[in-house]
Amino acid sequence: MAGGNWHCRDGGWGAGVIVLGIDIGLTGAVAAVHPNGTASVHDIPTVADGGKGRRICGRGLLLLLRELVAADRAALVLFEDVRARPMGNGSGHGNTMHSQGSLMRSRGIVEAAIDIARFDVCIVQPATWKRWHGLLKTEKGASLDLARSLYPALAGDLKRKKDHNRAESLLIAHYGKEDHA
Repeated sequence: MAGGNWHCRDGGWGAGVIVLGIDIGLTGAVAAVHPNGTASVHDIPTVADGGKGRRICGRGLLLLLRELVAADRAALVLFEDVRARPMGNGSGHGNTMHSQGSLMRSRGIVEAAIDIARFDVCIVQPATWKRWHGLLKTEKGASLDLARSLYPALAGDLKRKKDHNRAESLLIAHYGKEDHA
Protein backbone atom coordinates (compact mmCIF):
# COMPACT_ATOMS: atom_id res chain seq x y z
CA MET A 1 0.00 0.00 0.00
CA ALA A 2 1.22 3.45 -0.82
CA GLY A 3 1.56 6.18 1.78
CA GLY A 4 -0.46 9.36 1.85
CA ASN A 5 -0.52 12.15 -0.71
CA TRP A 6 2.68 14.22 -0.53
CA HIS A 7 1.40 16.97 -2.80
CA CYS A 8 -0.21 19.85 -0.98
CA ARG A 9 -3.59 20.79 -2.36
CA ASP A 10 -6.12 23.31 -1.15
CA GLY A 11 -9.28 21.68 0.12
CA GLY A 12 -10.81 18.34 -0.72
CA TRP A 13 -10.21 16.60 2.60
CA GLY A 14 -13.76 17.04 3.84
CA ALA A 15 -15.26 18.55 6.95
CA GLY A 16 -14.15 15.68 9.20
CA VAL A 17 -10.41 15.98 8.62
CA ILE A 18 -8.09 16.36 11.60
CA VAL A 19 -5.20 18.71 10.87
CA LEU A 20 -1.83 18.08 12.48
CA GLY A 21 0.96 20.64 12.64
CA ILE A 22 4.50 19.54 13.36
CA ASP A 23 7.34 21.81 14.44
CA ILE A 24 10.32 19.61 13.59
CA GLY A 25 13.24 19.40 16.00
CA LEU A 26 14.41 17.78 19.20
CA THR A 27 12.42 20.35 21.17
CA GLY A 28 9.62 20.35 18.60
CA ALA A 29 5.94 19.60 19.02
CA VAL A 30 2.88 18.08 17.39
CA ALA A 31 -0.50 19.82 17.49
CA ALA A 32 -3.89 18.49 16.44
CA VAL A 33 -6.82 20.71 15.46
CA HIS A 34 -10.09 18.82 15.26
CA PRO A 35 -13.08 19.65 13.05
CA ASN A 36 -15.04 20.88 16.08
CA GLY A 37 -12.32 23.45 16.84
CA THR A 38 -10.78 21.70 19.83
CA ALA A 39 -7.04 21.21 19.83
CA SER A 40 -4.21 19.53 21.67
CA VAL A 41 -0.45 19.95 21.66
CA HIS A 42 2.30 17.47 22.56
CA ASP A 43 6.08 17.51 22.68
CA ILE A 44 7.77 15.35 20.05
CA PRO A 45 8.95 12.15 21.74
CA THR A 46 12.73 11.73 21.90
CA VAL A 47 15.13 8.98 22.96
CA ALA A 48 18.85 8.74 23.67
CA ASP A 49 20.74 8.26 20.43
CA GLY A 50 23.36 5.90 21.85
CA GLY A 51 25.87 8.68 22.34
CA LYS A 52 25.60 11.87 24.35
CA GLY A 53 22.64 13.24 22.43
CA ARG A 54 19.01 12.57 21.67
CA ARG A 55 16.96 11.98 18.54
CA ILE A 56 13.27 11.96 17.68
CA CYS A 57 11.78 8.58 18.53
CA GLY A 58 10.16 7.42 15.29
CA ARG A 59 8.11 4.72 17.01
CA GLY A 60 6.98 7.13 19.71
CA LEU A 61 6.01 9.71 17.10
CA LEU A 62 4.03 7.15 15.10
CA LEU A 63 2.19 6.05 18.25
CA LEU A 64 1.45 9.71 19.08
CA LEU A 65 0.13 10.36 15.57
CA ARG A 66 -2.15 7.31 15.85
CA GLU A 67 -3.30 8.43 19.31
CA LEU A 68 -4.28 11.77 17.80
CA VAL A 69 -5.89 10.31 14.66
CA ALA A 70 -7.57 6.90 14.62
CA ALA A 71 -6.79 4.65 11.66
CA ASP A 72 -10.26 5.18 10.19
CA ARG A 73 -10.05 9.02 10.27
CA ALA A 74 -8.77 11.41 7.63
CA ALA A 75 -5.77 13.54 8.53
CA LEU A 76 -3.73 16.25 6.91
CA VAL A 77 -0.26 16.90 8.28
CA LEU A 78 1.60 20.15 7.77
CA PHE A 79 5.21 20.70 8.67
CA GLU A 80 7.80 23.32 7.85
CA ASP A 81 10.14 22.80 4.95
CA VAL A 82 13.21 22.79 7.20
CA ARG A 83 16.54 22.69 5.40
CA ALA A 84 20.19 22.74 6.27
CA ARG A 85 21.60 26.26 6.05
CA PRO A 86 25.33 26.39 5.50
CA MET A 87 27.46 28.77 7.50
CA GLY A 88 28.39 31.98 5.72
CA ASN A 89 25.33 32.10 3.49
CA GLY A 90 25.34 35.88 3.67
CA SER A 91 22.18 36.22 5.72
CA GLY A 92 23.76 35.71 9.11
CA HIS A 93 21.91 32.42 9.48
CA GLY A 94 23.48 29.04 9.48
CA ASN A 95 24.01 25.95 11.52
CA THR A 96 27.01 23.87 12.41
CA MET A 97 27.45 20.66 10.45
CA HIS A 98 26.29 18.71 13.51
CA SER A 99 23.08 20.71 13.93
CA GLN A 100 22.37 20.51 10.19
CA GLY A 101 22.74 16.73 10.32
CA SER A 102 20.50 16.53 13.39
CA LEU A 103 17.82 18.67 11.73
CA MET A 104 17.78 16.59 8.54
CA ARG A 105 17.77 13.37 10.58
CA SER A 106 14.76 14.71 12.50
CA ARG A 107 12.97 15.61 9.26
CA GLY A 108 13.57 12.11 7.90
CA ILE A 109 12.15 10.48 11.03
CA VAL A 110 9.08 12.73 10.89
CA GLU A 111 8.54 11.99 7.20
CA ALA A 112 8.85 8.23 7.81
CA ALA A 113 6.30 8.29 10.66
CA ILE A 114 3.84 10.29 8.55
CA ASP A 115 4.32 7.97 5.59
CA ILE A 116 3.80 4.85 7.69
CA ALA A 117 0.62 6.42 9.14
CA ARG A 118 -0.51 7.06 5.53
CA PHE A 119 -1.47 10.69 6.17
CA ASP A 120 -1.69 13.33 3.48
CA VAL A 121 1.02 15.95 3.79
CA CYS A 122 1.53 19.60 3.02
CA ILE A 123 5.07 20.86 3.43
CA VAL A 124 4.89 24.59 4.07
CA GLN A 125 7.53 27.29 3.94
CA PRO A 126 8.03 28.95 7.34
CA ALA A 127 7.41 32.40 5.83
CA THR A 128 4.09 31.23 4.34
CA TRP A 129 2.33 30.28 7.56
CA LYS A 130 3.98 33.09 9.52
CA ARG A 131 2.85 35.68 6.93
CA TRP A 132 -0.69 34.23 7.01
CA HIS A 133 -0.73 34.74 10.80
CA GLY A 134 0.96 38.17 10.62
CA LEU A 135 4.06 36.88 12.40
CA LEU A 136 6.83 37.62 9.93
CA LYS A 137 9.83 39.22 11.63
CA THR A 138 8.33 38.93 15.12
CA GLU A 139 9.81 37.43 18.26
CA LYS A 140 8.88 33.90 19.43
CA GLY A 141 6.69 35.44 22.14
CA ALA A 142 4.29 36.68 19.46
CA SER A 143 3.62 33.08 18.40
CA LEU A 144 2.87 32.16 22.02
CA ASP A 145 0.49 35.10 22.42
CA LEU A 146 -1.39 34.31 19.21
CA ALA A 147 -1.67 30.58 19.97
CA ARG A 148 -3.02 31.37 23.44
CA SER A 149 -5.62 33.73 21.98
CA LEU A 150 -6.76 31.22 19.32
CA TYR A 151 -6.82 28.26 21.71
CA PRO A 152 -7.35 29.61 25.25
CA ALA A 153 -8.05 26.10 26.58
CA LEU A 154 -4.39 25.29 25.86
CA ALA A 155 -2.95 28.31 27.71
CA GLY A 156 -1.59 25.99 30.40
CA ASP A 157 0.43 24.12 27.75
CA LEU A 158 1.77 27.43 26.39
CA LYS A 159 2.75 29.28 29.56
CA ARG A 160 6.56 29.06 29.40
CA LYS A 161 8.82 30.98 27.04
CA LYS A 162 10.28 27.66 25.86
CA ASP A 163 6.79 26.54 24.76
CA HIS A 164 7.22 28.53 21.53
CA ASN A 165 7.67 25.23 19.63
CA ARG A 166 4.29 24.05 20.92
CA ALA A 167 2.78 27.37 19.87
CA GLU A 168 4.30 27.14 16.40
CA SER A 169 3.04 23.58 15.85
CA LEU A 170 -0.43 24.77 16.87
CA LEU A 171 -0.25 27.76 14.52
CA ILE A 172 0.91 25.55 11.65
CA ALA A 173 -2.07 23.24 12.26
CA HIS A 174 -4.44 26.22 12.50
CA TYR A 175 -3.10 27.59 9.23
CA GLY A 176 -3.66 24.18 7.62
CA LYS A 177 -7.22 23.93 8.93
CA GLU A 178 -8.15 27.40 7.72
CA ASP A 179 -6.21 27.57 4.46
CA HIS A 180 -5.93 23.96 3.21
CA ALA A 181 -8.53 21.66 4.75
